[in-house]
Amino acid sequence: MPLSDLNSKAQSESTEMYLITVYRLTRKAPTATTKDIADMLEVSPPSVSERIKRLAEQGYLNHAWREGTSLTEAGERIAVNVLRKHRLIETFLVEMAGYALDEIHDEACTIEHAISDRLADRLDILLDHPNVDPHGHPIPTKDGIVVAVTYHPLADVEPGSPVVIRQVSDWDRDQLSYLQSLGLLPGVEVEVLEHAPFDGPLTLKLGDKVIALAQDIAQTIGV
Repeated sequence: MPLSDLNSKAQSESTEMYLITVYRLTRKAPTATTKDIADMLEVSPPSVSERIKRLAEQGYLNHAWREGTSLTEAGERIAVNVLRKHRLIETFLVEMAGYALDEIHDEACTIEHAISDRLADRLDILLDHPNVDPHGHPIPTKDGIVVAVTYHPLADVEPGSPVVIRQVSDWDRDQLSYLQSLGLLPGVEVEVLEHAPFDGPLTLKLGDKVIALAQDIAQTIGV
């Protein structure tokens, strides 16, 4: 591959990484801060500031000083397309390749920039058009529609209530590995036995096991 093509590919992948990062951050807030983008991408804030400026000039981002960064319509189309590929790849890795839940995010991040829309469509057919990925997050449609799913935090469930875990966060691999070691994964039924006072842990029953789970982690689990 010619050097010019390699540089173009690297630029395209970098652009997609910035756009998908802003997309993820703006699911929780109207705009993303430069610091949060830098932290997620593990690059310096000055580098992020310069890249945001260029992407704004290209029409992919909205950015105003002190008001944060958000996606334009064009930027969101690209981000959602990458997200679709990412979540289809994660589903394939779990269902077809035998990967564990805490192994798939990094693999998908590597592959998502390389596959074509046609291959993504083939994966969708092969997997029988899944609605959610293995973490429980919605998979965008081919037309770019992201169907909202609303779950309640496990931390808010009243004692004595059996619930089924539907979603876990994929942001923290160490936390995901911990939940996997406890068996707290999507599709699993648990019962909340007790809430300790003063933001203490939840006591859960999973089959024959009794588990203590920190409040902040329980907030990230959707049921």
